[in-house]
Amino acid sequence: MASSTPTPPVLNPWEARALDHQFPDQRAQSSDRQSRAPAQWRPTQDAVIFPGLYSATGFDIMNILLQVVSRPNPMIHLGPVDSSVALILCDLELPDHPIVYVSDSFCELTGYTRKEVLGRNCRFLQVPPPGLDKRTPAMIAADKVAVHRLRQSVQRQEEVQLQITNYKKDGAAFMNILSIIPVQLGSSGYRYAVGFQVQLE
Repeated sequence: MASSTPTPPVLNPWEARALDHQFPDQRAQSSDRQSRAPAQWRPTQDAVIFPGLYSATGFDIMNILLQVVSRPNPMIHLGPVDSSVALILCDLELPDHPIVYVSDSFCELTGYTRKEVLGRNCRFLQVPPPGLDKRTPAMIAADKVAVHRLRQSVQRQEEVQLQITNYKKDGAAFMNILSIIPVQLGSSGYRYAVGFQVQLE
């Protein structure tokens, strides 16, 4: 008599890599994919639905953007937001509020790679890279006002939108229209800040 337990589906290589990345400690160790026991990360027998399959970073950016758009009493009107937005996510629960997610558009805008950005506070964008600083005293003084307002808003967990001079990896200055929206994720109320950047032409 045949077993009533469904046979786990055979994974494509890209599916296996995505699941290994998202759930490294929960994968079966056997190299024979046909004989693997159903893994803990598969709550259903549906071969198409795997949690985390479409998010190598582990962040549900669609849900985060939905929270931003549907937040009560917005102080800032963002207008339409799509996948072309230059976006960062900072962890407000960790010391120095490190960047934990950046969009491809952010990397294109600034010239920095994810590896160069993740784990850093975004203040590094306020200063040109070493050896490329051509700021005048007047530029530095003007930026201090914006930086002070930005820091106060983050500390108070308030929405803020302002223009601030930022610097790309190659040292080029650009005027950034920066919008920061604090969000709480999950039932624990874990706090993040979502930052939207637009280069003012």
